[in-house]
Amino acid sequence: MTFAAIARALPGLVLLSGCMSASATQLPDAVPADLTLADAAVCKKPAIARPSPIKEEGKRYNVRRRYVDLDGSGTCVVMDFWVERLGGSDSWGARTLEHSFRHFYHGKWVPFETDLQLFPYLLRSPSTGQAYLVVTPDTETDDIAGNVMPAAYVRGQWDTNDPTMAHAYLLVPVDQGASQIYRTLAAQLVARTPAAKQTPAERNRIRALQFAAGDAAADASQESAR
Repeated sequence: MTFAAIARALPGLVLLSGCMSASATQLPDAVPADLTLADAAVCKKPAIARPSPIKEEGKRYNVRRRYVDLDGSGTCVVMDFWVERLGGSDSWGARTLEHSFRHFYHGKWVPFETDLQLFPYLLRSPSTGQAYLVVTPDTETDDIAGNVMPAAYVRGQWDTNDPTMAHAYLLVPVDQGASQIYRTLAAQLVARTPAAKQTPAERNRIRALQFAAGDAAADASQESAR
């Protein structure tokens, strides 16, 4: 099986593996009250050549790369996102958000998959050390990326054991407490950039987080009422 075929089949396998491993990765009982916005790009880059950059061309645009401390180890992974025109078409609906992720493994950069749809924000509690990775929409990249729904995760574990499968980093979705996480990140973004200086993309991001916080709180209330 080619790597492309493995990658196409992997999301369902990652979801299944994530469900199986969720019991092994314990979610915290409560979201800490002192979460602060941290820089996920503060990490060590391995002392070898970086993966070749994704080149923009006729069917590919808005290529963006970041180095992220995904697993809390202090070592960077490489995350690339871009917009791909399907079949090279200029049609407004004929495009998709694509990605390439690589981590440093046994002396080289190795592709992997994870559930993140965009670059994550990092919220960390100074008192407990608990951290959350949060994805938000990004209309600066494209309207497609602007339709990404906020999602919060606890760091999980690597799955690198099966030599026939692509590597995966299994994140644990936050259920209880998601409302507080979204509300906290929205407030941190508001505090970071005064309203007069917020770009349209930043305002959209903050609104999306606020709406997601309200929806998550309503869902939690309904669940507790049952």
